[in-house]
Amino acid sequence: MTTSTTQGAQSMAARLRSETRSQHSDAESHPFQRALLTGDIARDTYALWLIQMLHVHQALEAAIRAQESCDATLAAVVTEEQMQEQYLLEDLAFFSVSANDESLLLDATGAVVSEIEADADSPARLLGRHYVLEGSNNGSRFIARKVREKLTLAPGAGDRYLDPYGQEQPVKWAAFKKALDACDIAPAVRDDMVDAAKCMFIGVRQMSDAMLDRYAH
Repeated sequence: MTTSTTQGAQSMAARLRSETRSQHSDAESHPFQRALLTGDIARDTYALWLIQMLHVHQALEAAIRAQESCDATLAAVVTEEQMQEQYLLEDLAFFSVSANDESLLLDATGAVVSEIEADADSPARLLGRHYVLEGSNNGSRFIARKVREKLTLAPGAGDRYLDPYGQEQPVKWAAFKKALDACDIAPAVRDDMVDAAKCMFIGVRQMSDAMLDRYAH
């Protein structure tokens, strides 16, 4: 596989980071996300958030698996280890929450799932969305510590989604970016990837809005 960058050119990972900075900041600074980060969250609220993320990951991971056998970039960048559906199922089982309870699916989450399904035939857009979720593990490690304290969780019990790699997180993220930057990606495909990543950040913020609204009533 040939490299996607030339000397002095911005790498794909760097472009994703720079061009989604505004959307990333908006999602990360949301009051609900700040509550997660400080551990100021109730058990049932946390479980409801896990349900939302389960639906998102199920949709995205199913679409990626359907495309990766015929797309070299997806095959080179996405690994089975990055798939988080099983961790979410384990966490929800720990909290005795049914993963099949559709009444817990928020409308905003359903909208994000619909967007993912609309992107199902575009490996570039799927990878852009996956970049956002995989990158979120960097901050989730810190969220996991606070959630454990607040909810008195033992490591590995109810927090697997937040901390899938443990101390290996920096290494895993570096490997992901290196694999992405090694791919030969056409300019138009890069544009699609960036746009999808922006949409994913926006979707997460809208889901956070819905979480606040749910617990304001």
